[in-house]
Amino acid sequence: MAGRISRRDFIRYGAAAAVAVPFTAAVPYAAAGGKEEPSFSEEYDIIVVGTGVAGTTAGIRAAELGNRVLMLDKMSIFGGTSLVSGLNFSCVNSPFQEKLGIKDKPEYYAEDMAKVAGNYGSPAHAIIIGRTTRRLYDFWTERGVIFKDIKGLAGHSVKRALWADGGGRGIILPLHSYIKEKLPNCVMRKETKVDDIVFDKNGKAAGVKVREGYRFDYDAENDDRENKTGVTKFYRAKKGVIFASGGFCRDREFMGAESPLFASAQTIANPGALGGTLKMLMEHDAHPVNMALTRFAYPVPTEDLRWGMMIDCATGKRFINELNVRNVIGPAILRLKSQNGGKAPIIVWDAKGIENFHDKQRLKLSLEAKNGLNGTIYKFDTLEALAGYFRINPSTLKKAADSYNKALESGKDEFGKDAAEMKGAAIKKAPFYGMIVNPRITYTPGGVRISTKAEVLSIKDGQPIKGLFACGEITGGIHGESRLTAGSCPDCGTFGLIAAENLHKINA
Repeated sequence: MAGRISRRDFIRYGAAAAVAVPFTAAVPYAAAGGKEEPSFSEEYDIIVVGTGVAGTTAGIRAAELGNRVLMLDKMSIFGGTSLVSGLNFSCVNSPFQEKLGIKDKPEYYAEDMAKVAGNYGSPAHAIIIGRTTRRLYDFWTERGVIFKDIKGLAGHSVKRALWADGGGRGIILPLHSYIKEKLPNCVMRKETKVDDIVFDKNGKAAGVKVREGYRFDYDAENDDRENKTGVTKFYRAKKGVIFASGGFCRDREFMGAESPLFASAQTIANPGALGGTLKMLMEHDAHPVNMALTRFAYPVPTEDLRWGMMIDCATGKRFINELNVRNVIGPAILRLKSQNGGKAPIIVWDAKGIENFHDKQRLKLSLEAKNGLNGTIYKFDTLEALAGYFRINPSTLKKAADSYNKALESGKDEFGKDAAEMKGAAIKKAPFYGMIVNPRITYTPGGVRISTKAEVLSIKDGQPIKGLFACGEITGGIHGESRLTAGSCPDCGTFGLIAAENLHKINA
């Protein structure tokens, strides 16, 4: 998949060191409730927590508006999960659409989001995303991002998904280079963990408590709780703070409290995606929404699983209708694995099924991939060869394929699969293809509720918490029950811009 890199590569691709900032004299500050707060060692107009797509976009925009900006990341490299994501970008009225004569509207995009939201998403935020995507495209490309092409994805009413060369790296690295080369008033600082927010006597977010020299512990059961490294400092934010610190895919304990199945799902999310800042925001009355929702993903788009036959490797038999939605297929696989010693199922496609793929770009990447866990699709001349590779009894697999083919021909499938949806795909035409199917949770829909201005809203009265903004995966309530493929990137970028612009307007 685009942008899939190892931890070693993840470190190697890290952005350059932070630009130096002049030391600011310590500033005494009184906190709400009459408590005396420690002095601030540094002062900025705006502090951005997180350096992925959302935080980077916010940081650039805030700096270009004339603010002195500090961008913080607790990890040893910048970029968060964005750096290792495929990060397709849904864009309304992009130059690629214009060239092909594709008619698209923000309203179409918002309607597509609503179709999969399950009545959980926010129509108000959806239309804003749709209206901002072209502006976002121009913003990124003018600062070095190069998008390669356009593709159509299931769930979208028109072809509108773009991708950058290298996936997320193709967006993040050019933008970080732009900051380093063009924005001396935007400082990026790594290995600095934000532990708390400092509020002034009027209840406005006025800075952050951090630990400098923080070292993430990859071996800790829960780094947020156990890691005590670093030296405590306080940074002042004259206008306020933007949180763009991502989701909580890596917090097995937190997710497992909602469902034990969630805790057993794999993820390629940044190791630091533990939700520590989200929990801290909740302690300050930020309103958490959609926390029990999740989004399962697969090495190939869910919509392209439909063309194949999914097999339990322990029995050699089918166990599900492959036309099901992502959040039905994922739990079914995890339950299956819990019953057969953790062995993942495989999916088998024939030549026609592969031909039917919606996302040919991701198909190509999977065919070229080397790591089976991360989505390698293997090609075989015969079903017997495929069975041998995946250690399934060849006769059992052949029997399953024959039964599957007969079910499609008769229209009477035991799992209810609709043959009319298959466009001729079955398990008949060589060559045959196989892939291990491990559900992943790489995106968490839940997070803090924000206004359409990207203000963090209080659980007490639904009003904005002064000086506190958020964007990206740390927010919740925008996408709902399911998120469109290629829908995270426009959300992160849109509200990164909006957060920076609205916080800029606040007087120090």
